[in-house]
Amino acid sequence: MMGSPVFVVVGHVNRGKSSIVSTLAADDSVRIAPEPGTTVHNRAFPMRIGNQTLYTLIDTPGFERARQTLQWLREHEKSTADRADVVRRFVDYFAHNPRFKQECELLRPIIDGGAILYVVDGSVPFSPHYEAEMEVLRWTGRPRMALINTTGPDDHTAAWRAVLDQYFSLVRVFNAHAAGFQERIDLLRALRELRQEWHGVVDRAVEALQEDRRARLRDSAGAIAAMLVQMLTHIEEQRLPEDAEPGPYKQPLAERYYGQLRRFEERCRSALREIFGHHVLEVHEQQIPAVADDLFDTDTWSRIGLSRDQLAAAATFTGAVGGGLIDAAAGGTTVLLGSVIGGAIGFGSTWFGWKHLEEVKVLGQRFAGKLLRVGPMRNPRFPWVALDRAVIYHDVVSHRAHAHRQPADLGEYQESQGLVRQLDVKTRNEIEKCFAKLRKSSPDIPAVRTRLAELLAQWLIHRDSLRAQEPPSASAPAAASAGQA
Repeated sequence: MMGSPVFVVVGHVNRGKSSIVSTLAADDSVRIAPEPGTTVHNRAFPMRIGNQTLYTLIDTPGFERARQTLQWLREHEKSTADRADVVRRFVDYFAHNPRFKQECELLRPIIDGGAILYVVDGSVPFSPHYEAEMEVLRWTGRPRMALINTTGPDDHTAAWRAVLDQYFSLVRVFNAHAAGFQERIDLLRALRELRQEWHGVVDRAVEALQEDRRARLRDSAGAIAAMLVQMLTHIEEQRLPEDAEPGPYKQPLAERYYGQLRRFEERCRSALREIFGHHVLEVHEQQIPAVADDLFDTDTWSRIGLSRDQLAAAATFTGAVGGGLIDAAAGGTTVLLGSVIGGAIGFGSTWFGWKHLEEVKVLGQRFAGKLLRVGPMRNPRFPWVALDRAVIYHDVVSHRAHAHRQPADLGEYQESQGLVRQLDVKTRNEIEKCFAKLRKSSPDIPAVRTRLAELLAQWLIHRDSLRAQEPPSASAPAAASAGQA
């Protein structure tokens, strides 16, 4: 079995090579800067899952003296069959010469066996001096693909493709800042065609990446489920002497309670960023509808979570299930009266408790003194709002290209609103059953959390598979074109 493929990412200075590497390696440690010459030495970025390296990307410095390099090669050529050896002699001869330092740096991993990913910026007009770079790469004799990575508003893709097709066996448009997981998979499948012996290796890499993706989605579901369990079971208490007036203590205790629920949400968001490998991504929540507003701003709840009718239907179902247990215990003698009453109670508590939030309660103690308590959260709408906010945030980080370092904003995720309303009735009812058990302080919370995580994982994986079937957008990769080697 051959080793994992090595792809050497080359091109002109400041044309998006590092962005390509960052996205394909799913690694936001790759340094990306607008200043030219950010990459001065080769750096390898292996795409690993566990201890397995699926493929390696090598970020290289840009060409600086391609024309002079090509001239030297031509002067030392004896025959066409000799060209790859001439390139090797060039690298050895100028290895310690600063004049061709960058050319030697980028050519070395290619002559050592790496395949070529040549990157051009489709927003920049084609210029003949790029042909020297392409010709030098053709001299290596290595498998090669050209990527058109458009970084600006102008589009010169057609002109680039007409030239690139003459030098590269495959040409593909790939926007490193917009490409999501499926675009990465599509590009990897195209790369397998560079060498026939790579077919099996790349197919296994694709399978491993897809399974890793599903595992991350399950981890994301687990993090969201854990947050919801914490939110629905959390209680804040404060003990007071018998003669203490509870009034001054209520507001601070309530603020502590609601502050803790906000912290549960922030911890979940941090976990989601970590799960999808975004260690430097900034998400400006104020730019994302429904996520921007405070978690407890009930005036904005009409935009997210279930609609009142959906929630009432789910609560009625849950109440009817509970009533059905009474009917069963009575041997059927209640003539389904328990189910009717249970459904009515579920409907009523939902309809009339639409915006009610928890208040501080004053309880007596077994011994002298008073006990102030707030929580657990009983509002039937709240967990659906919290779930919707979490899934919106999940969408932000799970589909974000690692090369895209700008803060996430409204323009990119405008469609991500009211996601839980898209749930099918069966899944919605099953999730509401979990919420109902948590509101009733079920003694088997770990089992409820496991069930909730399973339901959310099935939903997230299903949504991800539907996204993978969508036709590519204008910013997504176009189909590869066969060129002339």
